[in-house]
Amino acid sequence: MKKLLLDHSFTPSPLKSINRDLSELTSENDPDESLFLKLVTERDEFILKYLENLAEEEKKQFAKAELQVNGALVAYAEESFKASLKQLSGLVRGRKAINKYR
Repeated sequence: MKKLLLDHSFTPSPLKSINRDLSELTSENDPDESLFLKLVTERDEFILKYLENLAEEEKKQFAKAELQVNGALVAYAEESFKASLKQLSGLVRGRKAINKYR
């Protein structure tokens, strides 16, 4: 899977660190889904706190830039979910085939 670009011109340094970890995780062949959830949750909590300290115009600019990043994360999560379903489906079919020949 290709590496996600999660930073933009308004990304603060602490968020860049979380984004780097997320980007590295998503570029792995078999990423740890629980770690993905942990990092996305940590990212969300940071962003919510960060937004509280921004002026109104900065909030709008940051939020607009983050919408694109969130879209990429949602697309990655959906793609991963579909891949997991496909893998699970293959396992179920394999199990049925094995039971059929017992």
